[in-house]
Amino acid sequence: MNGARKGESPMSHQEQEQSNVPFGDPESLQLHQLRLLEWLATTGSKRRADASAEDEQEPEPVPDRWQLTGSLAPYEWQKECVQAWFDANGRGTVKVVTGGGKTLLALSIAERVQNDLDDKLCVVIVVPTIVLMHQWYDAIREHGNIPLTAVGRLGGGYTDDLGDGRRILITVLASASRQLPRIVKRARAGRHLMLIADECHRTGAKEMSRIFKSDRRWSLGLSATPEREDDADSGYNDSLLGQELGPIIYEFNLADALREGLVPKFTINHYGLPMTPEERSRYETLSRSISDAMSTLKNHRESRSDGDFFSWARNVATRNKGEMGAVAMRFVSNTSKRRELLNRMESRHQSVERLIEQEFAVNADARIILFHESIDEVMDLYLRLREKGFPAIAEHSELPGSIRETGLDLFRRGVAQVIVSARSLIEGFNVPAVDVGIIVASSGSVRQRIQSLGRVLRRHRGPDGEEKTSCIHVLYAAETTEEHIYAKVDWDATTGVDRNRYYLWNAEDAPTEQEGPPRSPLPKDTDIEPESLEHGVVYPGEYEGTELTCDSQKNVTDADGRLARNTAELAELIMQAKGAAGRFRVTPQRLYVLIRVPGRDDWETRFVTRLAEPLEFAEPPKTSEPDVDPATWAEAAELGMQYPFRNIGISEKDLKFKKKGGGVVSKRIPGGEAFARAGDRASDAARGADARRVIDALLELHKQGRHVSKLYLNAANHVVFHEAGQTYFVCALEKGLEFPEGT
Repeated sequence: MNGARKGESPMSHQEQEQSNVPFGDPESLQLHQLRLLEWLATTGSKRRADASAEDEQEPEPVPDRWQLTGSLAPYEWQKECVQAWFDANGRGTVKVVTGGGKTLLALSIAERVQNDLDDKLCVVIVVPTIVLMHQWYDAIREHGNIPLTAVGRLGGGYTDDLGDGRRILITVLASASRQLPRIVKRARAGRHLMLIADECHRTGAKEMSRIFKSDRRWSLGLSATPEREDDADSGYNDSLLGQELGPIIYEFNLADALREGLVPKFTINHYGLPMTPEERSRYETLSRSISDAMSTLKNHRESRSDGDFFSWARNVATRNKGEMGAVAMRFVSNTSKRRELLNRMESRHQSVERLIEQEFAVNADARIILFHESIDEVMDLYLRLREKGFPAIAEHSELPGSIRETGLDLFRRGVAQVIVSARSLIEGFNVPAVDVGIIVASSGSVRQRIQSLGRVLRRHRGPDGEEKTSCIHVLYAAETTEEHIYAKVDWDATTGVDRNRYYLWNAEDAPTEQEGPPRSPLPKDTDIEPESLEHGVVYPGEYEGTELTCDSQKNVTDADGRLARNTAELAELIMQAKGAAGRFRVTPQRLYVLIRVPGRDDWETRFVTRLAEPLEFAEPPKTSEPDVDPATWAEAAELGMQYPFRNIGISEKDLKFKKKGGGVVSKRIPGGEAFARAGDRASDAARGADARRVIDALLELHKQGRHVSKLYLNAANHVVFHEAGQTYFVCALEKGLEFPEGT
């Protein structure tokens, strides 16, 4: 018995652990007092001295020629990358493996811009965490020749801007998203501004992308993996980040870092772990439910981006109270339950304990980092390891800063030898070199996996001065969705040939080595013969190529909104295979048309057709336009005629037609849509008549089988629509459309 009184819930394992520790209010007070004294003796006195010194400092003149990298000599790859950025006209994203030297790279670029292009340069460095803000500040302080009065910080209690002579501002992303556009505008710095986005994949989130509203002349993105998981179905260069920061101009991965000697020699052992019969049964039940719900939601979903399906479903679950809301809630809930089931597999705990024991048997002084997915799981694993007598500590973002710093200090000094971490150590914390890293569990994110590797792979030497090698163990649930990550990237190419070993492992027995990973990256289009493909079949290759969009009116547009010509047949085939309009890709070499649809556990790629030649987006020659002016032409034009004028600007492009309530015309506005006032509902009778004229014309088109939903109003006051890459006439308006005030 655990001692619970009648009517009370039994204590959890953690509560029992805490109840047996003789720690009451007196001890709490004593510990707190000691921590205050420790802070006062170390951090506190230094902080007061620094603050006093800063208060006394007057802005110092900034030298004309900056030296932000001091005596550090750039590597050859950094020189090449700097030149690639300048060749790209001062825009671009760089993929740099964690620990590869991206800070030095960025400072080298800023130094050259100031010295060669713009002596009034202002630099804004956006980082995701307070820790990274301080690391950038320390790097500039250590290596730069500009006074610290010219370097500001925003976030984490700092409120600096680009005033008072500051030329560099390092800002935490959360603060930048709220204040940066206003700061740049107030300082009138846009013409001289260079924006550096560190860990730039974090700036792509919708709520954080406000920083891109800042005026700027140059942009630089930095990340080990800038591609975001919710942009899986669109290439990086076409994504928000790619458009705002610039395309990927250079890549320096783990294999490159190994070849250049920037990381130590290492091995990565991948262990496929089994489930217990009970865990497997539960997993299969959840997977069937998830698959059924995904299929239902896919049929319900309107035409839109194929990416980030989970976020869309979560939004439906939150807002929709009907049948679809319940289906979405079940999908979201069961997906979370399946993730939790995989993370808490008993074989993970057994394998971790075995790996730690084996390492300490060989190297009693070893330092080991464990990566897990959530704070609850970190603490659960920490308690297990503590029970086993391992010198372990826990590290995560919800711990007080003082405890986190003390824990890392204990780890650096070897007092603690095992650190169990959530994602806080993946980005931002300056972790000392370690001997072994164990990825106990991780999401399906390639980015997280690669960054976890980078935290471990740091060059270091043992007490005898000999350079040490690193070893990384990756645990995954065999024969589950966790195997999908191996199909997303060629791990040998990314990490260095012959550095990966693959095993199946029941922790009670010795691991059994496998010939290769459980899955492999899919082939390119040139590796797939056309004769092996049929309309609608699962495509065996990579989902690659140029991304285009097909709408319900059989139009195909590219990323710039240009219309492809003669697309009726192609659009029909896409909608047949996809079940709706939406995005698709055309592969680069063999011109295969591919779509993405939800599958049992993940998205499936399906083959639609093969193009005989690339799609043509060029406008027809101007000579094809009639000699008459648009107004005269419209007087004789009939509903649904092809519209011959290509050079009349569009004044309203977000108009939609719906048949509900006898027909309505709407336009998109922030937070929703507004409806055109028709007939006597309009304050302007002529505009009310115009709206009625549009609605009646569109209802007639629907009777003819032409289901028009998207409209355009051009500068000639003509309502037109696009269909299969051509433009057609609806009607001419006298004055235009009337919408509610403020829209």
